[in-house]
Amino acid sequence: MDELEAELLAAFASELAEHMAGIRTSLADADAGRAVDLREFSRRAHSLKGAARAVDLPDTEAAAHEMEALLLGVERGEAALDAVTIAALRAYADAIEDGAAPAPDPALPVAEDDRRVALPGHRVERLGRSLSVLATQIADQGAVTDRLQALCDDLAGLQALVAQGGNAEAVRRVAQATTEADRIRRLHRRLADQLERSSAELERDGERLLLQPVATLFDGYERAVRDLATAEGKTARLLLPDVEGEADRRVLAALRDPLLHLLRNAVRHGIEPPGVRVAAGKTDEGLIAIEARIDRGRLTLTVRDDGRGLDDGAILARARAAGLIAPDAPRPAPAALHALLFEQGFSTADRLDEVAGRGIGLSVVAETARRLHGSATIAPAAGGGTAIRLTVPLTLTRRTLLLVEVGAMLCALPADAVRHVRRIAPADLHASGDATILVVDGDPVPVTRLGDVLGEAHGAGGTMLNALVLIADGQRRVLVVDTLREVRALLVGDPQAIAADVPLVLGTVLVGGAVVLVLDPAQLVRDRPGMPLLPAATATDAARTRTILVVDDSITTRTLERSILEAQGYRVLVEVDGLAGLERLRSGIDAIDLVVADVEMPRMDGFGLLAAIRNDPALKTLPVVMMTSRNSPDDIERGLGLGADAYVTKQDFDQGTLVGVVQQLL
Repeated sequence: MDELEAELLAAFASELAEHMAGIRTSLADADAGRAVDLREFSRRAHSLKGAARAVDLPDTEAAAHEMEALLLGVERGEAALDAVTIAALRAYADAIEDGAAPAPDPALPVAEDDRRVALPGHRVERLGRSLSVLATQIADQGAVTDRLQALCDDLAGLQALVAQGGNAEAVRRVAQATTEADRIRRLHRRLADQLERSSAELERDGERLLLQPVATLFDGYERAVRDLATAEGKTARLLLPDVEGEADRRVLAALRDPLLHLLRNAVRHGIEPPGVRVAAGKTDEGLIAIEARIDRGRLTLTVRDDGRGLDDGAILARARAAGLIAPDAPRPAPAALHALLFEQGFSTADRLDEVAGRGIGLSVVAETARRLHGSATIAPAAGGGTAIRLTVPLTLTRRTLLLVEVGAMLCALPADAVRHVRRIAPADLHASGDATILVVDGDPVPVTRLGDVLGEAHGAGGTMLNALVLIADGQRRVLVVDTLREVRALLVGDPQAIAADVPLVLGTVLVGGAVVLVLDPAQLVRDRPGMPLLPAATATDAARTRTILVVDDSITTRTLERSILEAQGYRVLVEVDGLAGLERLRSGIDAIDLVVADVEMPRMDGFGLLAAIRNDPALKTLPVVMMTSRNSPDDIERGLGLGADAYVTKQDFDQGTLVGVVQQLL
């Protein structure tokens, strides 16, 4: 066994252990009569089948294929998940592991200087987290320096007072204390700077343990493409990129399955049979190429084939049949139509076999990209064929972020998506139809106030505006913010920790002990309300869109609720407390259809706002949803007794709950 084969089998062993653990858990749940996620079960078998093919383990591949086929029958109702089926699934699981068992191989002596040390991944990750905490604690030492400085200032003032009293000894001792405090301050700052530099270097060293060459991602796929093509009665060749650079091993491991799915789709759906290719004036051998590019901390992979390309008619027909597009709806734009290929269960394959047609491949690609804080797109390739592009960050440990302020809100943007930062004059902005534009590098780029997207009032502006030029998924947009704070490398957490899946939020970071939202550039570059140059909405537009007023003193909660409701097509207004909300309602400026209010707020709480609404003849029929962390029976009874139409506690809050309640009331 050569070194490359050993590395491939080691990667497969890790993947096998992960998927088999999930499969065994599902079997245990089935035995116990608990609910089993058949889609997830089937996905694990599907992934193992492809991975086994890549490392040439036919017995494991065959067993995984049989397991997947049986699970598909259960999903379709053709078989029951009874004792007989569970026994068969367990036998297939055993066969998967037996087929992957390594044969005895006399190990060759390894040179002492070239010995490789295996490190448990979870321990390396824990090291990274610990170092991050250490770095935060070191940063907090700045507060100690500030206190020492305050002490020095107090002593200096005291020295002047003592001097006025004429006590020479007191003056001398205060002067001595002042000198010593200043010396301690300088020493503390010097030591803190040294410790900060050492900690940063140690943290970088820890992160480097997680890196491996990007080129290892493509190992074994040339043969896989040839075998897949042969099975389809085709000939195909894979061109691999010559790429330098490293990426987080977790990113590369997560991309293995999606990349194999893309190659399968290229062979199955893209490359034509030799006779068809020759008749079309092509060579009989299909060409598939993987292109890789590393830029600004992101890895972009493009899988391109010279096959038949996307069949928009077939995609449209399948989408209408699946109910994704209404029968009488107009044909979507090409980009929107092609994006349907990433939907769960969507496939245009005319037959189901071990290569394609199960509706799993491209949905796995899109889900993996989203999990990695990246994106996936599909489009016709230049010159014919199809190009699918994956863009993901190089590392999951830390990301370089630009911190900006909008009103009272601090938020973060991935620095790799910010192409330019500039100061612009309002006179540089121009109206163009329904949009506001700024000319950037000779091209018109739409402009949006970030505060309008987040529902935050902008601060008092000066004569110049702070503008960011964002680029994501090939689109550009200018964002106007109040203040540019700083650029920092921070750990990005999962947004699921604070909310359901909100499209606008990419993740969260801790800054000064507070949770700060990291915004998704791919969402921000989409069409949004522009600057005040835009024309006002017409009465017809207002009649079509329901308006919801969100009243909450928490910036984070307001932003999350606004994002959830806007994603459902509602127009959302926000206020920071009950009194401001009541003033907004009584002003009559906006036709508000529903109120979502927190309970605990300054000036006027949610209960006071609810009582005022119910006692106002002009507002008393307005639906009100109470959204609060209070879940005691007395509080809930009080809210409903005052006339709340619904009472949702934040402990039980998720996106579906809020949307469901609002839809029911409207």
